[in-house]
Amino acid sequence: QIEERISEIKSSISSMDKKMEAFTKRLDEAEHHLRNTEDSIHGLEMTVQQLQETVVKLQEKADDLENRSRRCNLCLVGLPKAEEGKDPVSFLESWLPSLLNLLVLSNNLEVERAHRAFLPRTRNADSPRMLIFKLLRYRNKEVILRQARKLGALTFKNKPVYIFPDMNADLFQKRRSFFGVKRRYKDLDIPFALLFPARLRIDFQGQHLFFTNPLDAENHIKMASLPEDSPPSPREQ
Repeated sequence: QIEERISEIKSSISSMDKKMEAFTKRLDEAEHHLRNTEDSIHGLEMTVQQLQETVVKLQEKADDLENRSRRCNLCLVGLPKAEEGKDPVSFLESWLPSLLNLLVLSNNLEVERAHRAFLPRTRNADSPRMLIFKLLRYRNKEVILRQARKLGALTFKNKPVYIFPDMNADLFQKRRSFFGVKRRYKDLDIPFALLFPARLRIDFQGQHLFFTNPLDAENHIKMASLPEDSPPSPREQ
């Protein structure tokens, strides 16, 4: 009986050994697949990161190309409906110099094309859509914007009209973010210029400084406004 029992135990142990061997083999295979999966995931993560960087670069290039294609464009807001007639190009070439009191552009202003913005109708059916037009010369655009800022409020037939540069929403917001910084520099009587597409240049102590981030420009204002003999901050100590 003891031998029979021992034989049964040996048989059970042998069966368990076979199962353990099978489990060990499956565990090795699972570990192998897991390592392969981890390597694949790492490779995918690197690929996704590279694709994200590429998408960002392509998006920046696309935005830059779009904004450069609009460099000579201007938007006219507030012009009554059908005032430009069937030939908006000729209307703008003859009307803009008189509106802005720019006689030098009377025979020099050339508009390539002009059209009303293709926007959905608003609730106010009487509100005219903006007129977008492209100038042949970029310098004329700068002259028109400079004169419009100089004159301030513009009116046509007792109604206000406005002239803005044409740009996409992202660039508009980015340039608008420099508004407070420009006001600070103006109050400090420091010459500045907002360059295309959204780069602030200041003339400070005989140097040209450039900022693409309004926070950096704001920090420069704070540092420039500190007196030279001011005590050092705790961090500097």
